Amino acid sequence: MPVKEWGAVVKGRKIRVVNTWTRGTTLYIDGECRDRNTGWFAPTRTLWLSAPLAKEDPESDLVQVFVKAVFSVKASIVVAGEPVAGDTV
Repeated sequence: MPVKEWGAVVKGRKIRVVNTWTRGTTLYIDGECRDRNTGWFAPTRTLWLSAPLAKEDPESDLVQVFVKAVFSVKASIVVAGEPVAGDTV
């Protein structure tokens, strides 16, 4: 099963995005699944996943994952409006 991953460490928190053909795209923060999207196509840059960086503080920086997926998947991880990892989408 093809798997593609992107990751970063921000403010001591480990952010990981995993995409597979069968399970879709998942956002993990510190190893905990925080958001999931099972969509297949995003022909333009699309907000795909999001969650607060600190689960216990909904006012903390927002982690957003933007995806472009047609024949391949590209993802960009953005925290508080600043790109921190991933592809240019």
